Amino acid sequence: MEKTKATAQEKKERMTAHDPMEKEIATEKKDVLKTQAEMDKQMAQEHNAAAREAAATGGQGRVPLHTTGGATGIHHPGYGTGGTDATGGAATRDMNYGGTTNGSGI
Repeated sequence: MEKTKATAQEKKERMTAHDPMEKEIATEKKDVLKTQAEMDKQMAQEHNAAAREAAATGGQGRVPLHTTGGATGIHHPGYGTGGTDATGGAATRDMNYGGTTNGSGI
């Protein structure tokens, strides 16, 4: 969906631009938006696969938080910044309760 929006926006900007440089900027902007959309899609797929695996193995819906924010450093809701919890263990998100835990059940 985001890729389609980027392409449509580029076409509009290219049609209204009179300067060849503006047309080139519109194309570059589209490429950046499409790349970001693809990265977001991959992150979502990895997250969903981890959630499915955790559910299948009886992990009670707990999946590790993502440690990357994409190439631009954008924070995505539902994806953590990595890090650890107060006890020094890797933080995970409890998908059933919305909290975080260090895996010890606390």
